[in-house]
Amino acid sequence: MQILRHFPLAFLFALAACGEPAPSACGDEGITVSGAWLRAAGEGQPMSAAYMELCNGADAPDRLVAARFAGAETAEIHITSMSDDGMASMAPAEGGLALAPHEKTALAPGGAHIMLIGLSAPIAAGEDATIILEFENAEPMTVTAKAMSPAEAAAHQGH
Repeated sequence: MQILRHFPLAFLFALAACGEPAPSACGDEGITVSGAWLRAAGEGQPMSAAYMELCNGADAPDRLVAARFAGAETAEIHITSMSDDGMASMAPAEGGLALAPHEKTALAPGGAHIMLIGLSAPIAAGEDATIILEFENAEPMTVTAKAMSPAEAAAHQGH
């Protein structure tokens, strides 16, 4: 009988917990970007890659569909994958990169990233670079990424 006496109270606590949605890991600000950086590229290096964390705070899914970088002929969203024999390869992300609601999506070495192809000038370590991100639903976003040397990039990845 003691269980039945506590049942109404437990039931009310359960209902109260169900009434509030879980807080988003991304806030409620739509898409946000953090930790943007790119690999420095010296004279004669035709490519670089940009990395960041995207967080979709919206209630609906979105998709990163394009990127633009004024210092490159093209910027492509790439996915790195591993074959069964351990070989890494990358290819453009057909249809873009899915951004689930209230989830973080990492663009990181060895995974999804923005490939900057046909650089028109070197990108020095410490330099700020502007990348424009385009989404399926959200408004375009201008992101400032810090260029890192290979040693800085390796140290940054360790954090």
